This record gives sequence, C-alpha cells and structure tokens, in this order.
Amino acid sequence: MSNGRPDEPGPRPVAYSYVLSVFATFTYFALVVCAFGFISLLTNTEVVSRPDAGPLVGPTATAGAILTVLLSLLAAARRYEASVERAREASIGDPVRVPLGRAITTGVLAFLVYLLLGSILYAVTADQLFSGLLFAADAVLRLYAIAVGVLAVLIHLAFALILASGGANPARPLWPWEK
Repeated sequence: MSNGRPDEPGPRPVAYSYVLSVFATFTYFALVVCAFGFISLLTNTEVVSRPDAGPLVGPTATAGAILTVLLSLLAAARRYEASVERAREASIGDPVRVPLGRAITTGVLAFLVYLLLGSILYAVTADQLFSGLLFAADAVLRLYAIAVGVLAVLIHLAFALILASGGANPARPLWPWEK
C-alpha cells in the first residue's frame, strides 16, 4: 500500500479529512437522535406534532438534514485538502482555519432542509399545499428543528477544530513502551 507520497505510483490512501467528515456525520446523526429523544421526553411532545403526518415525514426530514451536513463537511474537507496542498507547495506549514461563517451556514441549511422536506412530505401526505405551509410554520419554532440547526453548527465547528489541531498527520496517543 502506498504511503501517500506524490512521487510514488499507485493508489493514494483516503485523506484524513474525508474520513473525519464521515465520522462527524455519524456523530451528528447520533446527537440529533439523542436530542430528539431528550426533547420529546422533557417536553412530552412528539417530533412531528401532526397526527396525520405518517411515519416517514420526520425520519425523511432528518435524513435530509444529515445529508446536508455530510455534503457540507465533505466540501470543507476538500477545501482543507486543497489549502494543505497549497501550503506544502509554498512551504508555510498547515493552514489553520476555523470557518465560523461556514459552520453557521451549514446549520441554517440543515434547519431549512429539515423544514422544507418535512413540509413537502406532509403536503403530499395531506394532499393539500396549504397544509405543508402550516406544517412549516408549526415546526419552525419547535425545539426539534432548532436542535437540528444548532447541532449542525457544533459538529461543523468540532470538525474544523479537529482538522486544525491535527493537520494532515494527526498525532495519536502513544503507549508507555512506545515513548
């Protein structure tokens, strides 16, 4: 297997940032499920408040938000890898950036995709366009939709901080006999 040097022929290993983006997305999924459970338990409400919504509206809207976060993190990983390559060529070291604006954009997009997919699916289920708008108006200020957006921001920031702290070759913990 190749060690990733550009002068060696053969396949290059998958970049650390891309693998980290997939793991961050799974973490986001777990946090959203956990947040939905706690919010439902503490407020004694359902994730989708409309009883006639059917079983697929909530999970599909959540899956859309998760896909949005994955695509955003993959794009951030691609930008990071490109900036690392430029930094290596210029011999300036690893670039350290924590993009707060992109993290907030990811949260807003996840929030909007969650609302949009939920509204569209509810409108299709209820066979009325106006009911989809009512669903969006009801869901926009509920803690579930807000949790989707806030957790997306936090995951994007954590992803950026982990990349900034480790660079392309993150340090791993050493056993006592390896020191």
